[in-house]
Amino acid sequence: MEMWKKNEIRASIKKQRLALDAETQNVWNDIICQKLLNLLEIRQAFCVYCYASFHGEAGTWEFMETLLEQGKYIAVPKVTGKRMDFYAISGKKDLEEGTMGIMEPKATCLKLCDPHAPVVVPGIAFDKKGNRLGYGGGYYDRFFEDEPSHPRLAIAYDFQIFDQIPAESHDKRVDRIITPLK
Repeated sequence: MEMWKKNEIRASIKKQRLALDAETQNVWNDIICQKLLNLLEIRQAFCVYCYASFHGEAGTWEFMETLLEQGKYIAVPKVTGKRMDFYAISGKKDLEEGTMGIMEPKATCLKLCDPHAPVVVPGIAFDKKGNRLGYGGGYYDRFFEDEPSHPRLAIAYDFQIFDQIPAESHDKRVDRIITPLK
């Protein structure tokens, strides 16, 4: 029953994200970017782990480009089997299509290991306790199980936030959720 509920939430949110007009999405992404850039965890970070947004996800490109201009390291995930590691990029040119159609670092990128780097975490839905509903692969849960010291920052549109979503004991919560309107 819980898996059915998760899949129902996933389908609903994906539909809402894809229905967003480009202007609204751009405005919301700009607001999210500014809020992220103002966070102490980001301002003090040497390196930031971040996902490469796609398919209507809350946008990360402006954020990553701004951090690169500031001289910070940006690392994005690459999936190998059931494991996910982060690799430094210097821009979109360092990415290629990978697992599930998600943009991943090319083989020439350097693997990074900064156990305290803030991680900007993707998700389909979140709840007010920080529970996260992802795409169902468990990559971030396993990553945070292995590396629990990272500050976990989620970004989402306000319609992705629920009072409560289904969560299991192995699911790893996020520390903070950044939305454009709240």
